[in-house]
Amino acid sequence: MSASSPNPKNTQRERLEAREHSILKAATEVFTAMGVDGTTMAEIARRAHIAEGTLYLYHKTKQDLLAVVVQNFWAELTQGAIEAVEVNAPVIEQLEQLATYHLTALIQQFDMVGLTYRARLRHGEPEYQLPKIREYVRIFDQIIERGIDRKELSSELPLWQCRDVLYGALEHSARTLLLREIPFDASVVEQLLVMFQPYRIDHTPKEQADPIETSTLRRLENIEAQLAILLGEKGSI
Repeated sequence: MSASSPNPKNTQRERLEAREHSILKAATEVFTAMGVDGTTMAEIARRAHIAEGTLYLYHKTKQDLLAVVVQNFWAELTQGAIEAVEVNAPVIEQLEQLATYHLTALIQQFDMVGLTYRARLRHGEPEYQLPKIREYVRIFDQIIERGIDRKELSSELPLWQCRDVLYGALEHSARTLLLREIPFDASVVEQLLVMFQPYRIDHTPKEQADPIETSTLRRLENIEAQLAILLGEKGSI
């Protein structure tokens, strides 16, 4: 075989990967459009342009395929969040970057996010989703931990409550923006960041009064007080 000839094993692997990609793409479209109950393996195979029997060679059941779709979605979401956050930026900017990314992702892929939550609630299969979701949520925790380590945030910050408020509010805001057909609203993020204000540590050096200047002012105040007394006494004569 010449050096320029393609390796049959590589070519076969590439074909398998391309087919798996087309299956996941088709499955994502069908699940989000028809829901878990309305989705059939036959429809996924049709959209992936393969035989239904071939689809079963890759995924034994619809639930197995759903698990892969969900895991793939959260993995891509996590990677996008990692790339969106500048770890060397001030922590409040990192929180703004994460919140902006999350709100944008929710608006663009709200059906997929909703699908993963509905699948967990209705089918009682949270275990395969939780590790990937935790990886995503962990990005928020890491930002807060960096803020505390850098003395930008107080260690008194209630981590899980702030996390729940941030993600919960962004999800509800995304739903509202979609209903109002608004592509994005930066004020949603700005208003959410206000909750971190009480836990931010101000490193701005405070101006200290000059002792000599303070002493002089006090003497002047005493003189003014004595003059006021004297003037009052003269006025009463």
